[in-house]
Parts: sequence; structure tokens; C-alpha cells
Amino acid sequence: VNSRSMSMAVAHGERTESYLDQIVARTRLDVAERKTSVPEAELRALIAARPPLSALSEALVRGAPLAVLAEFKKASPSKGDIAPHLDAAQQALRYAEAGCNVVSVLTEPHWFKGGLHDLAAVREALGNAGHWPRVVVLRKDFVIDEYQLLEARAHGGDTALLIVAVLSPSELAGLIAASRDLGFEPLVEVNTEGEMKVALASGAKVIGVNNRNLHTFSVDMGTTERLGKMVPAGSGIQLVSLSGVSKPEDVAPALAGGAAGVLVGEALMRAEDPKLLITSLKEQGAKAFSNTLSAQAPLVKVCGLKNPEAALCALEAGADLLGLILVQGSKRTVSIEQAAAIVTAVKVKSAALGKRESGGVRMPDHSPGEDPVVWFKKGTGAMAEALAQNGRPLVVGVFQDQEPEFINSAILIAGIDLVQLHGHEPADFSGKINAPCIRVVHVPVGSDVTGVMAQLPPFVGGPIALLLDTQVAGVRGGTGLTFDWGLAAAVGSAGLPVLVAGGLSGENVADALKACTPCWGVDASSGLESEGEKDAAKVQGYVHAAKTAWRLLSCPALVADTHGITGTTAAAERSWQGHRRLQQLNDVLFLSYGQAAQAQLKTCWNGGFTCKRDVVIYEPTTTRGLERN
Repeated sequence: VNSRSMSMAVAHGERTESYLDQIVARTRLDVAERKTSVPEAELRALIAARPPLSALSEALVRGAPLAVLAEFKKASPSKGDIAPHLDAAQQALRYAEAGCNVVSVLTEPHWFKGGLHDLAAVREALGNAGHWPRVVVLRKDFVIDEYQLLEARAHGGDTALLIVAVLSPSELAGLIAASRDLGFEPLVEVNTEGEMKVALASGAKVIGVNNRNLHTFSVDMGTTERLGKMVPAGSGIQLVSLSGVSKPEDVAPALAGGAAGVLVGEALMRAEDPKLLITSLKEQGAKAFSNTLSAQAPLVKVCGLKNPEAALCALEAGADLLGLILVQGSKRTVSIEQAAAIVTAVKVKSAALGKRESGGVRMPDHSPGEDPVVWFKKGTGAMAEALAQNGRPLVVGVFQDQEPEFINSAILIAGIDLVQLHGHEPADFSGKINAPCIRVVHVPVGSDVTGVMAQLPPFVGGPIALLLDTQVAGVRGGTGLTFDWGLAAAVGSAGLPVLVAGGLSGENVADALKACTPCWGVDASSGLESEGEKDAAKVQGYVHAAKTAWRLLSCPALVADTHGITGTTAAAERSWQGHRRLQQLNDVLFLSYGQAAQAQLKTCWNGGFTCKRDVVIYEPTTTRGLERN
């Protein structure tokens, strides 16, 4: 037995193997036996006849804000028989019809009473019913040999589970590489901090946190949240919470850990109506997303860039989106060729900074009757994924009432990532464009919420975000005028991602963010110019002000006495642990501190707002204290 899995328990004075040890030992024997009866060459021939697989990572995005991985397992070591009478194919169809994103099939025969025949039957049933490739098929077993990965693909699996607890780091790395050679990204399972470190070091891209300890089969629902915090921000790693989920209330700990999905097994196998449970889990995920929209850092867009130098200035300032206007007659217009030169300069600069280009923003899939909040989560999630993977700003092409053929040509030639529709395009126009779209909502001065909401286009399958901009008769965009930011807050509170434009600059963007909460992003152009050209100082000031203001709006308060940050009160500690989100700058408790505290801060500050937690300490005797510290 692999030495990493040899965990011994004490029972009646004797050392006994855990469930996991016993399963792995038997699996080694089974695999050796199967290798003699079905040669590897035969499996590879079956794989060659299979259609291309469906990607697990894309299924998780399609399932946003909460993908459901529905599992078929007839039994388990801890529960014994669960539903030995159920047919794998029929149960998988129930799951798929209920809206699941992945069907997980247990193929271990002795403790879980599964088999490869179940995997093949599930894949065939989903394919015949038209649910595949939308629904991904996962082989769940105790994989210790590349041969088992070949079995998974040969029998219709799109991906497979790799359990860190039964593999050495080198074995894990080898099996991940073998999986990728077969065309799929495996689901890498962890249960402890040590195992998470191994998974991260191996380069795993999809990590499943098992809330169940496989040695004892005890469940701790806080495991996902605890280990999820170890995943580096911006890494692009997708997280899934495994085991223990049986009701909507169980979704919260998973989401708190940053999970994109949850795996549900026993509860669905025992459920009289699996659709009811899957629906309730997804509804809970959508509700949680809507409630936490305001906790996400807004994107910062610099628009009206006319040359590579201005674009690189915005990139270096930390902008997330770069806007290029391809509208004839605009004083900030660029040609397709000029746009291509700007995009190339941005990509070359990013490469020089060590960033690797990995493509644009994927257009999310949608299904009939889908909740708009779910649709927008997919779209904004795809944007966040592209930002993280590319490590550079996304380039937005701005168009007004132009033909789809021209826009698609610009996308292809210039390499634009996103399209902003800034005219009065028909409601279905987004569907004709070969890139995800942001759609403008023109806000006349003096407009109210009713007038704004009346302009909103059909959501699902259309734009992935909205941009609210001030409208002036005869002028669209670049007006330099603001509108009532409370309107943006009202739209954002409905769960819709809103980009706020119109008259923004470094002087007022902090006020805008405060008034627009929840706000998906801000967009500025004319307020960043001097004599018609982008002013580097103004661009840098705007981006810095936006990002700094958001950090202040979203950080938890630290209450300390005047002797330094070590003297936190009990009440402050409770707030600290609860990670309370501030909605107004006035909610921060500004306190004085002495030289000792300053020295202590310097040891953990590292030039930013984040040490162990986001902290703001303010010297109240001067208005410049906050900026300095």
C-alpha cells in the first residue's frame, strides 16, 4: 500500500487500516488484474473512436453562480447500501433534466458497488438524450495508475478524480500530465492544508475540497471555506466542494470558500424528487451571488484610447479594461488597423512582464428560462477568468449602430476581447456578434429609475453587462456630465452588473463608487484628458483613486486603542472574525496611533492595504493621514 495512505487507527489495542487504506490496496489488485484482460492498446483504440470530450472547467462556468455535480453511487463504506436498486443511466437522466452540470459516477466495485459499465451507460444515455456535451461525465474512483485514466476515457468519461491522499507528489504530477495528454483537466481532491499545498504545487487547475475525511469518513462542512482561502487570488483555479451537501443551507460554507460548484451524492440518491433538490441548491447559489455582488471589486475602464502610448499608460496604471472607439465621426475614433496596433502593443508589454496570453473572453452558454442573475454571473465570471489567465487588461471595442459584419471583422483583425454597443442596437443584436457584449443604457439628465429600467434589453443570451452613461441631445458618450448615481445603485441592487460612465475622473470616482454600491465597474474618458489627449497623471490618479476607494469601502473595521494595533477590544475581535463589509467611508473608526504602532505596521504592511486582514488605520489630526498610511 502507498505509504502516504497508510494511516493506522487504534481499535481494541490493535492497529487497523483505515477505509482508504483498504480500498487503495484492493484497487491495486483490481487494476493489475484488468491490465491482463484488457490491454492498454485496446483502450486507446476505443478512445480514438470517441468524440472530443466536454471540459469540466467550462461546465463549472456554465453552472455559475453554483454548478451542481450530481453523483451516482449505490453504496459507501460509511453508509452501506444507499440505493442499490437504481439504474445509473436513468438516474443520470433525472439529474440532467433537473439542470445539473456534471454527473459523477462511482466506479469502485467493492465498497461503492459501481463499475465502468455504469460510466458507459451514463455517457450513452446523456448523449442519446441530447444532454451531452452540456453535462460533463466524471469518473470518480481511487485512481493510482494511468491505466485507469485510459479506462475513464474509453468508457465515455470526460474527466476523472485524482485523490491527493493516495498519491505522492510525483505520482500526482504524473497523473495530471497524463490526463492533459488525454485532453482533459482532472478534478484534484484534497482534505487537509498539506494536501492543498501539494495540489497547488502540482499545478492543478480544478480542485475539489472533500469535506469528508477518507480515513475516518467523518464530515466537517467548514473544510471548503478553510482550504479555499489557500487558493491564490487571480490564479484562475476553480474550486468545488465535495461531500456533505444535502440541503440549500449547506451551500453557504461552500460559497464562502470560493467554490464554483458542489458535489451532491447520497442526498440525491435518496431523494424522491432529485429535481427539487438540484433546483433549490441552484436558487440558493443565485441568491447568494446577488447578495454578495457589492463585495466584488469593481473593474476600472479607461476609454477613448487613441494610440499605443496611451494604452500602455492605462495598463501600467492598473486599468482592467481599455476602451477603443471605432465609430466614425467621434473625436476619439481609431481605425481597425490602429486598434490592432494598440492591441499588439498591450500584448507585447504583458508578455514582457511575464504574462502568458491564453485567449479572449469565452461566450457563456445559456438555457431556456435561465435566471438572468445566473446569466450575468456566467458572463462576468468569464471576464474575471480571462483577466486572471491573461494577466493584462481586456480590450473593449466601442461601436454605435454599425453592421454586425463590420464589428465581427474588427474583432477578428484587431484582436478585440469585448464589444461595447453604445448606440440604439436592436434587442437581439448581441447574438450576432462574435464576442461577449456590454450594452449601453442611455440616462438622460433628470431620468428616474422607471425610465432606466424600461430601457433594459432582454438579458439571457444577450449582453453580459450593462453600461449606464449620461445622455445629452445630439451627443452619445464623452459628454463629461454625470447622472444620478443612485440609479446605478438601483439597477445593481437587482443583481445586474453595471458599469458607470459619464463625467468621471480622479476627483469624483470615489464618490461615485460610494453612491453606486453595488457597482460592477467605472468608466472614464474625457475626464482623463488635457487638450484632447489622455493625460498620464490624470489616468494614474483616476485608476488609483478608484481602486483605493474600493479597498476602503470593502475592508473590515479595526478598532484599536491609541497604544497600537495590538490592543483590540473583544467587540472588535468579533467584528474582525465576522469580516464585516463597510458600505460607507464613515463606518471606518479613525484612530490615532503612536510611534510603536507605526513600527509594528511597517513590519506587516508590505506597501498595500492587506496584511493578515484588510486594515485601515487613520491619523485623525490630518486629512492626509489616510493616503500616507
